[in-house]
Amino acid sequence: MKSSLTVVLFWLFTIGVFVDGNEESVSVTEGDSVTLKSGVTEIQTDDEIEWWFSERQIAKISRDDGGISLSVKPDGSFKDRLQLDSQTGDLKISNIRTTDSGEYKLQISSPRGSPPEMTFTVKVVPVDDVKSVSVLEGDSVTLQTSLTHKQRDAVIQWRFDHQKSPVAEINRTAGIFNTYDGADGRFRDRLQLDHQTGSLIIKNMRNTHSGLYEADIIRTSSKHTIHKTFNVTVSDDVQSVSVLEGDSVTLHTDLTKIQTDDQIVWKFGDQGKLFPRLNDPVNKKWTNTDLNLQTGDLTIRNIRRYQHGDYKVEINTRTMILHRKYRITIIDAVKSVFLEEGETVTLQINVIDIQKDDLILWMFGDIVIAEISKAAKQLYNGPDGRFRDRLKLDHQTGSLIITNTRTEHTGLYEVKISSR
Repeated sequence: MKSSLTVVLFWLFTIGVFVDGNEESVSVTEGDSVTLKSGVTEIQTDDEIEWWFSERQIAKISRDDGGISLSVKPDGSFKDRLQLDSQTGDLKISNIRTTDSGEYKLQISSPRGSPPEMTFTVKVVPVDDVKSVSVLEGDSVTLQTSLTHKQRDAVIQWRFDHQKSPVAEINRTAGIFNTYDGADGRFRDRLQLDHQTGSLIIKNMRNTHSGLYEADIIRTSSKHTIHKTFNVTVSDDVQSVSVLEGDSVTLHTDLTKIQTDDQIVWKFGDQGKLFPRLNDPVNKKWTNTDLNLQTGDLTIRNIRRYQHGDYKVEINTRTMILHRKYRITIIDAVKSVFLEEGETVTLQINVIDIQKDDLILWMFGDIVIAEISKAAKQLYNGPDGRFRDRLKLDHQTGSLIITNTRTEHTGLYEVKISSR
């Protein structure tokens, strides 16, 4: 999924009064878009605006008594990627490429006074950190503005899915640090602002939070406005893994490659940082763990029962901070149970305590015969009624009790444990 970024640059002037300075520089990520602003509110009669790149004219707009004349003259390198605003003469370059780096010159001619030539130096940075974020339901994520302490004068507004009203805004000069619920209340009690950087924190995410997030960053000390865009996709589930004791399991970060300055922090239960102790010979409990230095994935070899439970990872990159949760359940191998007709048997799964979001399904063959969660439990007779009045569930552990067994109850019983 590709994200888009629009960087808006503007040079303000009114006829006869010009802004000091005639150069502007900006960095934009490959594949994003940039709009170079002419500073004209509306083209007047006999005005003419020309855009040049590498000593060749790429766009021109003028107005006379007969109306507006507009022409875009891109060569093959700009094909279908240039747009000229018919009212202001602003130039938009879409899906920008590294070959588009260079100087763009703006020339404005007007009988009411012509400003000096303006030069925009555009640097296109190759894609190495796409601003697309995939999270799981229940995760938290921080969308980074990448502002430094020296850029604290910025006014920032966050929007969701092109809505006019912001979901968050920060203006230190005016003392504004606000988050909003959104028109339909979907962000109620879920948003926070980093008061230092203006980054947006979204907690306990749901499917309804998937979409486009845009940050308008207005620097009061410079002459351009930056528009950062993040595509956020929320998947259905918290990751739940069932594994046999003694097997190996890998918890994936979904990163392809850790970039410079990225940080991965793994935690277990309520403990602090986990991974700095992975190779600690004193801590024998975690000597069976490995950290993939390419992706940050955590592998547990020959897993032991004390290693079941909740794991958390914090992924800190230049564009986001992502908090992800995993739950590991240790299960037993297939067990054989021999009974006499009429006996009662308890099939134990050794879950210490059912968690709030756990769902336990008991299967006989491919048929669900019992299910249990923290909130409720349900027993089924089976399509032919063979389990009528014979099943019980331990609400604490999820174990299945079969009473007064018959030969027709012979078969494979399977339990599935998941977190919703």
